[in-house]
Amino acid sequence: MDLLLYVIFSAVYIMVIHFAVAIRNHFDVFLMIGLFVLGGVIGWQMHSYELGFVFAMVASLLFW
Repeated sequence: MDLLLYVIFSAVYIMVIHFAVAIRNHFDVFLMIGLFVLGGVIGWQMHSYELGFVFAMVASLLFW
């Protein structure tokens, strides 16, 4: 997975979770974007964007 694919998957995941599941009242979208930026940094450091994506997904579900 490269950076462009990571950004696309992250944007789709954020839109689905935020709008389809309607967690607007419980979890701020900017916090979720921040988690995915952090996941991207972790993925970049570990040379595996899949690991960063999984981290961001798990962290967003834990903080929800």
